[in-house]
Amino acid sequence: MKNANISRLGGFTLIELLVVVLIIGILAAMAMPQYFKAVERSRMTEAVTLMDSIAKAQRRKFLQTNHYARNFKGLDVSPKGATGRSYYTKGDPQTGAGGNGFEIYLAMSGFTASGVLASRMVDGNDRHPSLQYQYALLREYQGDNVSCWGFNQAGRELCADFCGIDTPVSGYCCNNGTSEMCPEPTDN
Repeated sequence: MKNANISRLGGFTLIELLVVVLIIGILAAMAMPQYFKAVERSRMTEAVTLMDSIAKAQRRKFLQTNHYARNFKGLDVSPKGATGRSYYTKGDPQTGAGGNGFEIYLAMSGFTASGVLASRMVDGNDRHPSLQYQYALLREYQGDNVSCWGFNQAGRELCADFCGIDTPVSGYCCNNGTSEMCPEPTDN
């Protein structure tokens, strides 16, 4: 009897261990979606920073030549490996093969360049259905705001969080807090 009391004080029962494992599992299950969202927000911040650099390079190009560069080669600052109008941040810079990053694209409006688009919904030339968050960011060269458009429910929720609005929208929202596309910059 004396040995039974000593062993009881020195260890845990199987039920106690199972309860602790169950509690840890429940906490982990609740925390994982927030963790994935935080990781995607950091990717989004990286894309916004890259878009800002490209927009500033395009502004400098416009001051020098009175037009925007039509591809990355025409910019004084461009990502490594970027030559055409499209660049992939992960995998092959030209095709996006082997990566699941952003496609950074110099967008055109008619015959003139207008902004930079960062899309996280493609892998190479195909949709990447395994991406949990599918969305695109748009930054006009002369503007300071970024529009976000979610292509699936998780992407719309992430865009709503990025834009600072309560309800996810099916179209664009702007990081100035509105649930519509950012206003076009004026030529002042």
